[in-house]
Amino acid sequence: MNAIFPTGFTAPTALYLSLFAVTLVLHAVFMHYVLAGSTYLAFGRLMGPRRCAVCGWQSILVDWLPFATGLAITAGVAPLLFVQILHGREFATANLLLSHRWMAILPVLIVCFYLLYLQKSSWLARRRWVWRTVVAALACSGFIFIAWSWTENHLLMLDRDAWAPLYESGALRYASPGVLPRLALWFFSAFPTLAIELVWQGRLLGLDVTRPPAAAEVVLGLSPVRRLALAALSGVAGMTAAGGLYGQTLTAADREALFGPLGGPWLTIAITGLVVQGGTWLAAAFCNRMPHGLGVVTTIGWLATLCGLVAARESIRLVHVDIATLAERHATAASISGFPVFLTCAALTVIAIVWCVVAVRAGLAR
Repeated sequence: MNAIFPTGFTAPTALYLSLFAVTLVLHAVFMHYVLAGSTYLAFGRLMGPRRCAVCGWQSILVDWLPFATGLAITAGVAPLLFVQILHGREFATANLLLSHRWMAILPVLIVCFYLLYLQKSSWLARRRWVWRTVVAALACSGFIFIAWSWTENHLLMLDRDAWAPLYESGALRYASPGVLPRLALWFFSAFPTLAIELVWQGRLLGLDVTRPPAAAEVVLGLSPVRRLALAALSGVAGMTAAGGLYGQTLTAADREALFGPLGGPWLTIAITGLVVQGGTWLAAAFCNRMPHGLGVVTTIGWLATLCGLVAARESIRLVHVDIATLAERHATAASISGFPVFLTCAALTVIAIVWCVVAVRAGLAR
């Protein structure tokens, strides 16, 4: 593995690795919005009804979180299929070992989905404020549980030495020193994503962040841009700390893949993007607005960080699989000729999503 991810492999393997990484990034775009957005709402509800009414970001999140959850689920189908092609044995084994605890993510996801719709209902609006706080907290807790379950499953996939003892013990939980720091790393990475997405979404919905804020928009002494800057910078700081802690739990082989030719360039891209995001959000907080050019630079830094993280993540996972067996399996899968069907379905899905966004925007305008 002396070539940068995903090169250095056979053509079918490189193709599947590339498609998996691209679709996972797309899933993360929506998943981060849901995870960080539900957390933002849960903590925002503690400010009380008057301050929440002033915060335009909370009203946007209440309206859009159910739709974003649907997008996250839809976008998650493709990487879920590709991970079974790439790491079918490891993924299936981790699923079976975690058993009912792993399958619990499905009912939890369904409950969270309905809680998001309940959160924007007129029925809940007529109830006491405490119930809106409870609903927001339950939805947030559910999404954090799902994130924790995926983190636990991923690390169990990589730890073959733990498979037999876990099966013999009958336990439904995988205890590893890497679970919490890795969960924290991906949890905090959601907040810079949410912040830059809200910048562009706010502009589309009439919240212009390119101008100085009005006094009526200030909540707890913070303007809309500074509230987003606080969320983004907290995410950057949290990612930095959690990444350092997670790095200490990696094996020597993991570190070699992460810092070597396979994942090293991508890790550099991720860190560079993180520095760019930190600098641009500090500038936005200082000038109390997000000009268009600064928003573009921040978006580029965010994309660099997200793509770099996903590629570095897969570089570590490739250390724990038999590449020769993978190559044979992928060559067989590539000969089935289902790729045109996949491209057709992907194009139809993108068209449907774009149509939904355009239709909702037109409805809001009317």
